[in-house]
Amino acid sequence: MESILQRLAELSEIINAILIGKDGLLVAGSVQGDEEELLGATSAAAFGSIASFTTQASNSETRHAIIETEKGTIQFAEAGDLILVVTTNGTGNMGRVRLEMKKACHQLSELVATY
Repeated sequence: MESILQRLAELSEIINAILIGKDGLLVAGSVQGDEEELLGATSAAAFGSIASFTTQASNSETRHAIIETEKGTIQFAEAGDLILVVTTNGTGNMGRVRLEMKKACHQLSELVATY
């Protein structure tokens, strides 16, 4: 898992890449600073709310969500029973970030399924 997240973190656009459980517990990755637990919990809550809204509004499952901020983006992607959370600086190729996240989620889902 760490190697998959490390490959994501090597992209110049990405600041942080973490993998959390839907309960908010950090599974893998690291955050710059001491706020890993808080980021994990709030990320799970945010993604849960987005997924709930998407289900109600379009009767469909959320696969990827992007929140744009003044300083960049926060992107969420479901990876089986886990959530991949990536923060970016908002510059560069955001399509590449999304594509790499999609690849990572596929690899992570396969990895988790083997356990």
